Amino acid sequence: MIDRRTLLAAAGILAGGTAALAAPVLAPDMFARSEVALGDPARLHRVFAKARRGEPVTLGVIGGSITVGALASRPDLSYAGRVETWWRRRFPATPIRLVNAGIGGTGSAYGALRAGEDLLASRPDLVIVEFAVNDGWNEGASYEGLLRQILALPGMTAVVCLFMMWQGGGNSQESQARIGAHYRLPMVSFRDAVWPAMAGGRLAEAELLVDGVHPNDAGHEAAALFLARLFERIDQLPVRSPVPAGVLPSALISDAFQFVEWRRAAGLTPDNAGGWARRAGEGGRPAWFGSAASGPLVLSGNGTGLVVVLQRDPADPGRLRLRLDGADLPDPDREGGAARRVIVVAQGLERRRHSLEITRVDGPGGSGGSTEVGLIGFGGIGLR
Repeated sequence: MIDRRTLLAAAGILAGGTAALAAPVLAPDMFARSEVALGDPARLHRVFAKARRGEPVTLGVIGGSITVGALASRPDLSYAGRVETWWRRRFPATPIRLVNAGIGGTGSAYGALRAGEDLLASRPDLVIVEFAVNDGWNEGASYEGLLRQILALPGMTAVVCLFMMWQGGGNSQESQARIGAHYRLPMVSFRDAVWPAMAGGRLAEAELLVDGVHPNDAGHEAAALFLARLFERIDQLPVRSPVPAGVLPSALISDAFQFVEWRRAAGLTPDNAGGWARRAGEGGRPAWFGSAASGPLVLSGNGTGLVVVLQRDPADPGRLRLRLDGADLPDPDREGGAARRVIVVAQGLERRRHSLEITRVDGPGGSGGSTEVGLIGFGGIGLR
């Protein structure tokens, strides 16, 4: 059994030698509550064995701005940076590499589309998936598809689900944990660990969160400590033989997002540009930009569903008009009043090539005519 003293002593390691910021506010019951499930330990045991042999280990993280490290004072003080430090200190003779595939403000739909290029091409040994904050609108199909992509890798990659939270203790843990349990995955909940103390007035949100969502250094450290406890606990379990690579249970919700085709704007040639122009957008990433003065941007893609990923301001007053295979689609453009950046255009289509037209429309009273929207990429799902 791992006691609190051991875990808090590890805080200095996780912090890379800084003071253990989280230690004063973490109570013993928080560590127990953070453990949602140990899952099947076989895949993580394989990673531990590889590390003990001194073979290179690649850690991967994918998620939103929390995974990027938003509001941590330094990258190494983010939860991902601290986890990397834990592995380096635990296995000092082993080369450890971290691949951070987080992108702020994005959920698992975009994550599942880009995972192949941004994460899986690095052949990670362990991946931490963090989308419980940004998947509020998502019924879980894309989260399950992303997990299935990782689990299907030939190297028997281990997966750990991490559930962070927003102000008031909200997140998408209920639906995501149900999917994680279906695949017998280890799962850690920052929300379950700290929210009871916050709700009971024993812990102020500001001690761990800056803006109700993003952790400060102590919040990132707490998340890393909860993950470290899980690693320690699983390492103590009896070693089991893993299920052979590629053998997965039937999908709980859908496997559509397991089989994807993703085309970034940089390599995307529309069937008809319609006056849209490709140039550098946010972070220097190319995007196809169009305004209300532009015509339809026409794209074609394969699969049982199509997804577009956009660059736009959530307060954008303009709208998009979408036509699929010549028919107008119901307006999918808003979520809770904010302009969507990721739009699942359709699912459950016949598995063939489909044509999509995207037209920029003015906002109320003609506003938004000079405001452009950018297409970052275009994807198809359900490709077997």
